[in-house]
Amino acid sequence: MAGWKTQSSRTPSAVKLNMFEELERNLETTAPDFILAASAECASPLVSIIVLTCNGEKHVHRCLRHVMCQTHQPLEVIVVDNGSTDGSLQKLKAAYPELTYVENPKNRGFAAGMNQGIVASHGEFVIPLNQDVCLHEDYVAECVRRIRDDPSIGAIGGRVFSWVGDELTGQLRKGEGGHNIMRKRFQGDGGNVVTGEMWTFAPSGIFPFFRRKMLQDVFESTGYYYDEAFETGWEDTDLFFRMQLRGWKCLFLPAAFGWHVGSGSVGGKATFLSKKVDYQTRVLRNRHFTILKNLPARMLLWLLPYLVVTELVIPPYFLIRSPKSLWAWIIAWARLLHAIPEVLRKRSKIQKNRRVGSLYLKKYFVRF
Repeated sequence: MAGWKTQSSRTPSAVKLNMFEELERNLETTAPDFILAASAECASPLVSIIVLTCNGEKHVHRCLRHVMCQTHQPLEVIVVDNGSTDGSLQKLKAAYPELTYVENPKNRGFAAGMNQGIVASHGEFVIPLNQDVCLHEDYVAECVRRIRDDPSIGAIGGRVFSWVGDELTGQLRKGEGGHNIMRKRFQGDGGNVVTGEMWTFAPSGIFPFFRRKMLQDVFESTGYYYDEAFETGWEDTDLFFRMQLRGWKCLFLPAAFGWHVGSGSVGGKATFLSKKVDYQTRVLRNRHFTILKNLPARMLLWLLPYLVVTELVIPPYFLIRSPKSLWAWIIAWARLLHAIPEVLRKRSKIQKNRRVGSLYLKKYFVRF
């Protein structure tokens, strides 16, 4: 298993489950070797993995098994539970009593939950992890190896393959499996297949690998890690923008990879149009939040024609494809207008403390 590396776009049609059967069967014998903390003398850096879960019974147990079997040690694992009612939290605590647990009485959303995990963590590096993810056993080791070579790297993103049913496939996840750029209509595009390392706008939000110094720098310059006003949707892109504006680099590292189900906390509804109106409303509103907060003035003017065309196209598109989504779009605009004073306050602080400008960001906006 350790020998299967993804260095290029050529991948097998599927990664058979039996590759991991022995590893998962032997978890009970390997678990005692799991190191929860690092001493000051330890040469290997402590890495904190934050697993955010909400009613994750279907996927979170396998997610944790792959976390616990990482070849890199030491690890600190923090489980943040967002008000699960399916009994999954109780099962996790019984199976892994040595982990750190943060328990919320209700679902506080991705941003607030991950912020709790970051505050509770101590590692030199931090991985915010969705519950419907499996990491390859060398994921952490590959990221640590590369990020320690270059202190300007604030984040690393790896390849994302599809986890379908019980199978960990060799198929890249559409829109998030490769090199991550931004489109001029202000939409992320993470599905660009490349054969090797390259600088990229952002890691995949599924299992990004962060340098704590970058997170602290973003926190000190803007006042927060993830913006909790976003709840869920675009909160990761907003953080990535603030990271870039502070001059930190992001590296796409194909040797580091894992698997993702997609929308594991919302019943597996993977497409935007298939999700509930309240979720669609948040995503549409948060996209505007991200634009208004983070784009330097010249960048905003450069992108304005593309943004206007996009907004003109959205209503008829929704009307034809999903009338409920048109309602979400209307509500999103109303909520944006209500929040404008607070958004502009945040924008002022972000723009005042940025270290790069429009020319630097333009290279990541490559097509409509």
